[in-house]
Amino acid sequence: MFSDNRPIHVFCLTPSLAMRWSSLSIILFVITAAAISSFYQVIHGYKRSWIFDAAVYSQQAWQIMLFLVYFVAIPVGTFLIHELIHGLAFIAFGGKPRSGIGIEHFLPYGYTTAPRRRFSRNAFLVISLAPLFAIDAIAILLLAVLPQAPWLGWVAILNTAGASGDLWIATLLLRCPRSVTVEDRKTGVAIYAPADVDARSLPFRQRGMTKSTFQKWLDLTVLVIGLIIFVSFLLPILFDLLNVPSFTVGTDSLQLLNWENSPKGFWISFNPWLWIAIATVLSLLGVLFKSVSDRSES
Repeated sequence: MFSDNRPIHVFCLTPSLAMRWSSLSIILFVITAAAISSFYQVIHGYKRSWIFDAAVYSQQAWQIMLFLVYFVAIPVGTFLIHELIHGLAFIAFGGKPRSGIGIEHFLPYGYTTAPRRRFSRNAFLVISLAPLFAIDAIAILLLAVLPQAPWLGWVAILNTAGASGDLWIATLLLRCPRSVTVEDRKTGVAIYAPADVDARSLPFRQRGMTKSTFQKWLDLTVLVIGLIIFVSFLLPILFDLLNVPSFTVGTDSLQLLNWENSPKGFWISFNPWLWIAIATVLSLLGVLFKSVSDRSES
C-alpha cells in the first residue's frame, strides 16, 4: 500500500546514474550527429563535418572565432533555451519554476524545477520532453532551408545529447500508470502513487534485486560506446603530434575510420553506425561469456 504523502521512488543523481546518463548522452550525440549529417547531405547534396574540420585548427583570427562560436556560444545558448522551455512548460501546468546550475559527482548539470508542486504523469512527460522536440524540430526545419547555416545541426546534436536525463525519466514514466504524480526537485524527481497501485506494475528496481542479462548487456554496451567516442576525440591530437599520414580503415561502404592529414589541416571521421554495431555485438558476447562462466562455477 502506498501513501499519497510519501513518494514511492525518488530519482537522485548517484554516481552510477550519472555514468549512465553521461554514456547515454554520448550515444545520443553520435546517433544524432550521424542522422543530421545524413539529412544535410540528402537535402543539400554535399557532406558536412560537424565535429572535426581542418579550418577549425587554422590560426586565422576569424576561424578561431568560428571555433569559439561552435564550442562555446552555441552550447551555452542551446542550454539556456532548453532550460527556458522547461520553465515555460512548468508555468503552463501551474508551476513556479526555479533554475540554476550545479556539479554532482564531477558532472556539471543545469536544472529548472518547480518544487512542492505535483504534476500528473502526462503533464510531466510534456514538461520533460518539450525542449527536446521543440528545439530539434525548429533547428532541423531551418537547416533544411538554410544550407549556409550548418550550425543549426550542431544545435540539434547538442540539444539531443543534453536530454539524456529527460529521456531516461520519460521512458520510466511511460511504463507507469497514468494515476501517478510527479514532483520535480532540485536534487531529484519524486514519484507518488495512489494506494490502489500494485508495486509490481511499476518499473523501479528495488534494493537487493540483481540486474537482468539485458540490463548487464545494456550497461556494458553503453560503456564500450562511451570509451570508443572518448578515444576518438583523443586520436586527432595524437595523430597530429605523431604526424601520421592519411589512411582509411575499411572500405567505402564499411568505413571504420578515415584520417586525413594535409598541408591545409587535418580531420578525422568514422562510421558511428558501424562502431555501435561492433560495440553491441562485443558487449553481448561479453555478457553471454560471463553468464556461462557464472553458471559453470555455481
